[in-house]
Amino acid sequence: METQSGFFRSVHPLPMHTLEVVMETDTHIVFDFTSRLGTMRFGALVDDELFSSARTDGNCILFGKPGAPEIRIGPADFADLVLVDRTIDGPDYGSIFSKELY
Repeated sequence: METQSGFFRSVHPLPMHTLEVVMETDTHIVFDFTSRLGTMRFGALVDDELFSSARTDGNCILFGKPGAPEIRIGPADFADLVLVDRTIDGPDYGSIFSKELY
């Protein structure tokens, strides 16, 4: 487990693409990445070895071998991952646009 100072105190990869993150505020967050593995940005994390490489420099959560291209997640992106449920469909905006305007 990596420990640094900044926004993220520590990051610990858990089984089944779950990540335990301890923030500098001592908030502990356990986040399940499985809903994000089908995305362009996080799809590479389906690789268990890559996911297990999770670490922090204090300012970002990093996946990848040092010196190789990394997946980086900053504090704002991590807040978005945790707070916005992208596993459900959004509202049906189609009905708004199908009405005649005149």
